[in-house]
Amino acid sequence: MGDRRRPQGHGKHWAWFGGLLAVLVIVGFVASVFLMLPLAMATDPCHDSSTEEVCALTARGQNMLVLIPWMCLLAGTAAAVVCAAVAARFRRTPLIGIPIGMAVYFATIPIGYAIAFHV
Repeated sequence: MGDRRRPQGHGKHWAWFGGLLAVLVIVGFVASVFLMLPLAMATDPCHDSSTEEVCALTARGQNMLVLIPWMCLLAGTAAAVVCAAVAARFRRTPLIGIPIGMAVYFATIPIGYAIAFHV
């Protein structure tokens, strides 16, 4: 039977991952709270003759626009945790989950924006 011990420093990597993820989740939460107001008010200047793209949003689309920062936060956190767990399963550092989670966070912005215009 092979040696199934964890590599040296494995616990330290998880500690760094947890700390970095906690800081990024707090920053993302604060950003989401602050972004809700301008996104909620994005359609306020719209009138009957407005030609801006955001003025074409339905009520459901407007609600979806407000949810974009929260969707990003949830998707980025979930991706970071899942990628860290998969990396650890393959005996790699879980820290790879942090940049992947950040990439998913930013990739969710245009996805949420497109969904807002299609609901």
